[in-house]
Amino acid sequence: MITMNPLTEGLAAQGIQRNASLDSAMETAGAESFQNILQQAKNKVDAAQKSDSVTTSAQTKKEQELRDACKGFEAMFLNIMYREMRKTVPKDPLFGESNAESIFKDMRDTQLMQNVADSGGIGLADMLYKQLAPSVLNEKNVTHTVK
Repeated sequence: MITMNPLTEGLAAQGIQRNASLDSAMETAGAESFQNILQQAKNKVDAAQKSDSVTTSAQTKKEQELRDACKGFEAMFLNIMYREMRKTVPKDPLFGESNAESIFKDMRDTQLMQNVADSGGIGLADMLYKQLAPSVLNEKNVTHTVK
C-alpha cells in the first residue's frame, strides 16, 4: 500500500501519475531522515551514559569492594571452621606428621576454602552483602559529626 503525502495527493488530484524516480527520491529522503533521527537519538544516549558513568563507576567500585570483603569474611570463617573440624581427625600413629606436612595441609585448606567462598560458598557472603549494602552503599546515611 502506497501512502501519499500532500504533494502526491495534489498530483493525483490533477491526474498526474507518480513515476519511479519520484518514488525512489521519496524513499531516499525518508531513509536519510530516519538515519538522522537515529543518529540524534544515539548521540543523546551516548551523552547520557557519559554523564552517568562517573557515578555508576564509583557505585560499582563500592559494590565490588563490599562483595570482595564479604567473600573474604566467608573464606576466613570457612577456613576456621575447616581447621577446627580437621582437629577432630586422629593423627596417624604409625608415621606421625612432620611440620612441613602440617604447613602444607594448612595452606591447602586455606586455598580450598578461598575457592569455596569464591564459587558461592555456603551463602554467608550473600547474606552479609544484603545486610550491609543499604548502609554501606547509600551515601546519604554517611554523616560526619565534629565535636
